[in-house]
Amino acid sequence: MGKLNQNDFEPFCTIIQDMLNLFDDVITFENNKLDAITANDIITLDNYLHDEQAYLMKMRGLESKREKLLNQLGVPGLTFKEIICEFDSPEKETLHSFYDELSLKTSELQESISTTKRYIDLNLHSVTTLLERIEGNITTYGKGGEKEDSSAQPQRFTPTKA
Repeated sequence: MGKLNQNDFEPFCTIIQDMLNLFDDVITFENNKLDAITANDIITLDNYLHDEQAYLMKMRGLESKREKLLNQLGVPGLTFKEIICEFDSPEKETLHSFYDELSLKTSELQESISTTKRYIDLNLHSVTTLLERIEGNITTYGKGGEKEDSSAQPQRFTPTKA
């Protein structure tokens, strides 16, 4: 028999469900942010950056609630997998399902954040290159290998969705 019982199960599941819901919101948010980046919509992106702070605070709040609950239950510092072992069989099945869903959403969120970061890096590179061209600090070459006039209008970077 595990150390934790049915009375401990419900509050823990509530926090995990809250985390799953927040992950859904953050994944949607990251995808919307990526759309703003690919559309070069600076105003919307600026608004999203402000909203991002709120999501970070919500994540920290949930993590704090989870840690506080684990302390109250007498199992501080345990990982989700270790907590699953502390429950009896019926609860374990539910928690395994939650664990799998949380793992999937974590991977999805990491991929979305990684894609967004790549687009931001590409746009930053384009801006840096443009500034160097404006300042005359870069030499560019055409398709035939001939040196191009650095005062020529650079082509605009237009990313495509991955």
